[in-house]
Amino acid sequence: MRLNTFGIACSSLLMAASAFAALPKATALVEPMGMGYNIGNTMEVPENPTAWGNPLPTAGYIKAIKAAGFNTVRIPCAWYSHSDALAKDIAANGGTADNSTYKHVGKAADFTTPTIDAAWLKQVKDVVDMVIAEGMYVVLNSHWDEGWLEDRVYEGTANPRSGSGDIANSSATTKARQAAFWSQIASYFKDYDEHLLFAGANEPGVNDPWGASGQWAFDNSRMQILKGYYDAFITSVRSAGGNNDTRTLIVQAPRTEMDNAPMLSTSWPTDPAGEGYMMAEVHYYPYQYSLMTADEDWGKQYYYYTGLSSTNDKEHNMGWNVYSKSIDNSALGTPNQIAKAFGELKTMFCDKGIPVIIGELGAIKRTGQITDAANLKLHLQGRALFYGEVAKNAKANGIVPYVWDTGAENDGNMTIITRQKGTYSILDPDVLNALQKAYGMEGNNKSNLDSLVNENEVPETAGGKGIEVTYKSVTSDSSETGTLRINLSGTAKDLSKYVGLEISMKGEVATAGPCTNAAKDCGEYGWTSMDFFMMTGGSWDWFDANVMEQADQQLDVSTFQTFQVKWTDFRTEPTGLTSVNAIGLNLYGTQVSGTITIDYIKGIKADGSTEIIDDFDKKPQLEGTASGKIVAIAGGTSRICMPSTTAAPKMLVNVQPGSVYATFNASKATHATAMLMNSMGQVIAQKSFDTHAGANEVQLSTSARGAAVLIVKMGSQKSVKQIKLR
Repeated sequence: MRLNTFGIACSSLLMAASAFAALPKATALVEPMGMGYNIGNTMEVPENPTAWGNPLPTAGYIKAIKAAGFNTVRIPCAWYSHSDALAKDIAANGGTADNSTYKHVGKAADFTTPTIDAAWLKQVKDVVDMVIAEGMYVVLNSHWDEGWLEDRVYEGTANPRSGSGDIANSSATTKARQAAFWSQIASYFKDYDEHLLFAGANEPGVNDPWGASGQWAFDNSRMQILKGYYDAFITSVRSAGGNNDTRTLIVQAPRTEMDNAPMLSTSWPTDPAGEGYMMAEVHYYPYQYSLMTADEDWGKQYYYYTGLSSTNDKEHNMGWNVYSKSIDNSALGTPNQIAKAFGELKTMFCDKGIPVIIGELGAIKRTGQITDAANLKLHLQGRALFYGEVAKNAKANGIVPYVWDTGAENDGNMTIITRQKGTYSILDPDVLNALQKAYGMEGNNKSNLDSLVNENEVPETAGGKGIEVTYKSVTSDSSETGTLRINLSGTAKDLSKYVGLEISMKGEVATAGPCTNAAKDCGEYGWTSMDFFMMTGGSWDWFDANVMEQADQQLDVSTFQTFQVKWTDFRTEPTGLTSVNAIGLNLYGTQVSGTITIDYIKGIKADGSTEIIDDFDKKPQLEGTASGKIVAIAGGTSRICMPSTTAAPKMLVNVQPGSVYATFNASKATHATAMLMNSMGQVIAQKSFDTHAGANEVQLSTSARGAAVLIVKMGSQKSVKQIKLR
């Protein structure tokens, strides 16, 4: 029985009859489902679907997804945190409902039949109905949601969860909760036809701890526990009546990794409906290209896709092997690897009548990490090529791909259609064009690639670069957070040699507008505080400290001010300083708008001296109400004379007519740049080159004369010399 455009059954008589007619088999759904879209970071957010910055989906947003050429929508969804199970787990551990610690460590032992909140079921139904009203298909899943299932695919105390010790787990309890949740969900949606599919989990086991030898093993014994969770899911849905008898159901490979797909294939669950009413799910995020945000000793980030390689930043080309110093064309994410992996999925599942969905796929946009305009253009072109390559191979192998959408519009996003500002425009037309062309559509959305490249062209000046952060409130009467986050790697991760941090910034932040809520005191509006935060160690422990408050401190609009925060100023003194994963600033407030420019963040040594940790040559991660761009810092030489995170190499400079020679020692082989700037801050000569351990030399040619500055940069190191050209 199909639903009308309001998502309401045409008649109770037809609804009752529909339970006796089998729905189409899963293979019949693949072609009409076409390519898929995720409404990410929304309905799956624990407790509050708008807490991660996205509004609830609207009919306008759903229509925009349909108009963009997608015909199936995946709705990641939370259930546990919208049931009475969460509160009871917390209480069982002596906690209170607002104590987030217990959400992750609850014993989950005594309460196995949770009840989902009726209002939440209705809210989910509203979104499902809007999608089906547009003629699209819906995959409704059970997402991470405090890890109630996803982080508990084991038995007893076998899983040494990093940072929190062994957590006892009863897989029988998790299985019972799985059955209880899906019994309620399936009963609620029992009269929906084949346009609604259920997925029993998301990425089971993905948060398993990592050790020196790699991530905790997902072996066959754990696969059997996961299979038990799937059995509970399938049995509950099939027993719920109506069209659930033959509704298409989806189960996931361990961690939804393609390499683990054979484990799912050999432990495929039994379906009471018989063969043909199930699908398999994997996800596709080739890590170094899609998600990696900092280079490591074992491998570099991949910025540039196969066929669109950079000539002056070759270490960040797709497939670069740090050991062989060459390109591996079979590396994860390359066209060769995609074709091979998708072909294997076809043989493993599709050829046996089990369709496959790529439930999530994507690659972050790196507009803040790539400062060279030509290289940024290569990155953006290659990113569209990657999406098209995945979609093309999915279609060719009978696989349904779903792009992941974060909703964010800042650097590092995977968003294609905007939604946070109440407008539904195409944010990423080049990626959408590639997807549409793979599915036989015109793909003629107007490119914005050149505008993104032009926005990123920031000149190197004597004052260096900084980050300009703009805060713009989304809601009218709720407290929101604007986040600037810097992911640390290499030597920058060790902050134990410092006693605190120093931030240099200027600007103005204020209330976005008049108080619009008559029920509230207007004094509650405006920004309340700016906090510095850090996350350390394997468990990403959180520490924060107040930098300033609106009540007693204001920024200067025109002059940079420095603010120091010592470890002893933190609300809890930080631990794990030898392994700091990220640092950043949170601006809290309601109806907040304004712009702050941050010049640098330094570490403070015990003797009072400072070293730069980040001077914003690359754009940090911006979230919530914060967006921003890299900007030139005008005037002065105080910035460029400050030491970097490691001591800059001593540099000898020899100036000859028409040429400048610089010699210096490097501790290791790395990529470097040298540039000459005149007294106006203009770059008059520049060269990229590779250093080797030991003595190095670089030559720049110029016909300019007069005062100049020579800057040689190697990674986080920067050497500066004021010279006179002749």
